[in-house]
Amino acid sequence: MTRMLYTVENMKLNTKKHILRMIIALTMYALGVCGFVHFYTAEGPHKSPWLVLLPLLPIVFLAYCSIRYVAELDEMKRKIVTEAMAFSGLATGYTCFSYMFLRDVGAPEFHGEWAIYMMFIYYWIGLFFSWRRYR
Repeated sequence: MTRMLYTVENMKLNTKKHILRMIIALTMYALGVCGFVHFYTAEGPHKSPWLVLLPLLPIVFLAYCSIRYVAELDEMKRKIVTEAMAFSGLATGYTCFSYMFLRDVGAPEFHGEWAIYMMFIYYWIGLFFSWRRYR
């Protein structure tokens, strides 16, 4: 009798492992932001631009955790998630690029955090349509 690579017990353990890694990464990010805000003052002695990188390292770790999680999904779920991410990236890129033309005719200024919100919205739209196609 062959042993399956992904049993129900292994899937639960892997999910818990990934959730723990993401919680650690988000906690490190919050500590990095708090550290930056605490140490970086305009009149303080710690006016180093390198302090901006404190929250960046946990984000790299969070990206690594997300990629590992997707890599360990089964083939169908991986395909659905990858298609949703590809749609999200392309749609966000085209939207941000197209906004340059709207800005020239008087649209409000584009703020960088809007891009991450658009990515999440486009991800859920892409996930819905990809899931429906393979249902």
